[in-house]
Amino acid sequence: MNLLTTFPLEMAIMSTSTLDNEIREFVLTTVIDEMNILLSRDGITDESPVTVGGLELDSLSLIELTLRLESRFGVEIPDTDIEPLASLTLGGLVSEVVGRGAKA
Repeated sequence: MNLLTTFPLEMAIMSTSTLDNEIREFVLTTVIDEMNILLSRDGITDESPVTVGGLELDSLSLIELTLRLESRFGVEIPDTDIEPLASLTLGGLVSEVVGRGAKA
């Protein structure tokens, strides 16, 4: 295995993982500390739903979080794409933001 040819791929994987973690932390901090929707992150995992039984976001809270994600990570999420976000898990939301070209 040639380190020079695998290094960029490994860096891309590490950087995506770091970005995933940064987005996840931003979502949890925003929902708990700024929007005051959850009291703690106890029991919240990547499999937790964005809505009932997980992050507990209603439609207006999801819009607010989406606007904050757009501003913080430089992504664009059209209004027509916000409602389908409600069917995602926390991990799915993180992946969606990354997939839309999020920048740290």
